[in-house]
Amino acid sequence: GFAVEVDLVEVLGADAYVYGGMSRDDGTRAEVTVRTDGRTPPRRGETVFVSIDATQTHAFDAGTGVRLGD
Repeated sequence: GFAVEVDLVEVLGADAYVYGGMSRDDGTRAEVTVRTDGRTPPRRGETVFVSIDATQTHAFDAGTGVRLGD
């Protein structure tokens, strides 16, 4: 998994979208959006640890918006 610093949380009923950033190996920051349970969302400023289930993941090109892997 990896650590994500939470910038914004958008609670939409049963789901919450967490917007934040993770540090890359070269010191730059990668923007990340994670969908999680809306009943227990993290707070802005928190660091959350994210692990990925490849069967439940969708990745998109930030420049074009095209889904990767299609």
